[in-house]
Amino acid sequence: MASLFSGSARVTNASKLPQRASREQAIAMLHDREFFLRCDPLLAKFEVAAQETAKPQLPEEVLARAIGDTTSYNVTDVVHAIPAGIWDTNVVSTYEFTNMNNGIFVRIRSPMSIVMENRWEIQGEDGALELVEDTAISCSRLLLGIMKSQCANGSVKMHAKMVERLEHEVQSATG
Repeated sequence: MASLFSGSARVTNASKLPQRASREQAIAMLHDREFFLRCDPLLAKFEVAAQETAKPQLPEEVLARAIGDTTSYNVTDVVHAIPAGIWDTNVVSTYEFTNMNNGIFVRIRSPMSIVMENRWEIQGEDGALELVEDTAISCSRLLLGIMKSQCANGSVKMHAKMVERLEHEVQSATG
């Protein structure tokens, strides 16, 4: 009966990376968790969560490419609850980060049974690399449209910050 009230959706976004950016640079950028978190346009603050005793259950395709342990963060976002920012609220979520050999997997657990599983991967060959983000959202059907919209809008801003970082790195390296 719970499936009548819950729904799921996917949001995918891809961005071309600077031509001279290397795969290693791009993956290192995704593994920089503090930078990654600071790209979140709704971020108010974050802190490493207390170590958990149980390892998170990872999807098999993530587990096969996982590097190292999963680290959890408590992340506070300022969410605009009513258009035009008339009323805002702080939402504290748990982010679980798992580095992969081609990117990063981030599971976000938020209040109201919202779960998002994000795969951020570097695809393509050097000279033609792409940052591909695939987000699976699971939540109440009532919230699904709002969550899809927030993911799509936030994703564009996060991708722009990441591409900008790589552009600066490439420019600094070439002098």
